[in-house]
Amino acid sequence: MSKGEKKRRRALDAYSMLQRAASMASVQVEQAVHPFGLSASQFGVLETLEVRGPVHQQELAVALGRSKAQMTAIIDALEARGWARRERHATDRRFISVYLTDDGREVLVSTAPARSDAIVAIMAELSGEQRARLGRLCRRLLRVLDPDQANALADDVTDDATVDVHDEHDEDSDDALDTPAVDIPLPFPT
Repeated sequence: MSKGEKKRRRALDAYSMLQRAASMASVQVEQAVHPFGLSASQFGVLETLEVRGPVHQQELAVALGRSKAQMTAIIDALEARGWARRERHATDRRFISVYLTDDGREVLVSTAPARSDAIVAIMAELSGEQRARLGRLCRRLLRVLDPDQANALADDVTDDATVDVHDEHDEDSDDALDTPAVDIPLPFPT
C-alpha cells in the first residue's frame, strides 16, 4: 500500500469512528430526554430559543443543521405541546419567528439535568486533556465544514493555546484511559 493509500485509509477510518461515536452518543442523549416527551432535536430548539431569544425559523434550521422541512416538523411538535409558538414578522410576512413559551422553558429546565448527566457520563470516558484535544479537533473541522461560522466559533471559545487541559485533577484520569469510568451500554444505532 502506497503512502497516499495509507493516508486515505486513515482518513476514512477516522471519519468512520467519528461518525459512529457521534451516532452512539446521540442515542444516549436521545434516551435521556425521551422520558420528558422530547427528542434531542426538540431539546436543541428549546435550548437555542432560551439562549438566543426569538429566532427566525430558517435561522433555527441553519443553526441546528436541519432542513427546512425537518425544522418545520420539529416546531410543529413543540407548538402542539405549547412549548413554542410561531409569529409572522410584523413588516415582512415571509419571515416566521419562533418563541419559547413559559411551558417550554419549564420542560427545558426539567429536562436539562438528565441531558447534561448523559453527556457528562459519555465525556467522563476521556481525560481532561483528551476532552480539550477533542474540542480543538472538532472546532477545526467545524471551521473547515462551515467557514461562515468560523468567526462565531473563534468568539465562542477560548484560544486553543490557553485551554486548561488539566480541568480535573483526577488521579486516574491519565492512568486508566482504557478502563471505562462509567458503565453505560452504548447500543449501535440501526
